[in-house]
Amino acid sequence: MNHNKQKALTPVCLVYLIFGLGILAQFISLVVSDGKFLGEMVYDFSRFTDFFDHVRRFYLGLDLVYQEGMHACFPPLAYSIYFLISRILYSDNMEAPGELAVSGSGMLVICMLTALFALFFSFALDRLFSGGRSLEKKLLTFLLFCSYPFWLAVERGNMSQLVLILLMYALAFRDSGRKMEREAALILIAAASGLKLYPAIFGVLYLAEKRYKEAVRLIAYGIFFFAFPFVFFQGLDGFRIFLRNLSAVGSGTTGVTIAGICGRIGEGIGIGLAQGHMAGRILSVLYLAAVIFLCFRNKKSWQTMALLSSLMIIFVAASGTYCLIYWTIPFLCFLNEMHIRKAFRWIDYLYAVLFPLVFVAYPFRMTGSSGMLYAFLYLLILVILADQAVQAVGKKIGGRERREHE
Repeated sequence: MNHNKQKALTPVCLVYLIFGLGILAQFISLVVSDGKFLGEMVYDFSRFTDFFDHVRRFYLGLDLVYQEGMHACFPPLAYSIYFLISRILYSDNMEAPGELAVSGSGMLVICMLTALFALFFSFALDRLFSGGRSLEKKLLTFLLFCSYPFWLAVERGNMSQLVLILLMYALAFRDSGRKMEREAALILIAAASGLKLYPAIFGVLYLAEKRYKEAVRLIAYGIFFFAFPFVFFQGLDGFRIFLRNLSAVGSGTTGVTIAGICGRIGEGIGIGLAQGHMAGRILSVLYLAAVIFLCFRNKKSWQTMALLSSLMIIFVAASGTYCLIYWTIPFLCFLNEMHIRKAFRWIDYLYAVLFPLVFVAYPFRMTGSSGMLYAFLYLLILVILADQAVQAVGKKIGGRERREHE
């Protein structure tokens, strides 16, 4: 049954109501807990470890930045950026690289970079969120940046913040009427993939829409951003060690990914952690195949963006909680569609409830800082998959009835 758009409570209004209440509860908890709630939000204080841990590698006298250990697993484009930052901080920290995070210059640089992230995130949201007015865009920027995933991402200092901005701009430019912006979208996706690899999954969109020439150029840009920077990191030797580190990190799991959850279940039911992880990796591959199939079936829709974005969050076995910021992309696409809808289905209201809860679900101690966020993320993904299945069956039945009528 459709609901008339003139009703007082639209899905968009429901989104802001839940999001606003969640942020309010968060700030009240921060104030009344005398600071204890901050620990509940971020689960530990790593002092921007995903930033400084990579920068300090350039102070250790290594012949190759990838030689220190498996956690040196970013593609060389990311380390090119870390190298430039290391030069800015070098004179103050060359004697004590372990103190980078608490040095005056280190704290200043991370503050400036966080400010730039907030600034460019607001610019990117303004482009991708085409359905909202100026005041609504400012409100949504504030709400998102105050949400739990963004606190976690800032606290870790992970490269995911830059990747998110590149992808938001890319998806905003992808269908532009201007040729230069469409080409910029290809370059931005390739650059994001050069930083983290898994954003390359968005290249599937070009294949699904039969934009083959653009897909070929995207592959060419991607190879360039991935391969060329190895020139500065010992070429083939660096590439081999990078693959070894990547394999080592990929063999681990975090508890919130598909493999991690299956590992916990396997341990709980007595089949063993390793067997659970193996089952989870198989399930992850099946989920990847299902997402790609649905991408080709649905092409342009916010559900497609949601499923592709979910791969960057729950498919990669060692994915961190900060990756939840990628859910911003389908969230904005959902709001865009709700703004142009003339009528709503009941399930649109369910989506409107679940989407903000991925950002503001209260972090109860028993579930950990991000347990509730992921609970609603998985629930939302299941609802999307069920919705897609029902629509597919409906179309099939409708097509059969039309053929019989003819």
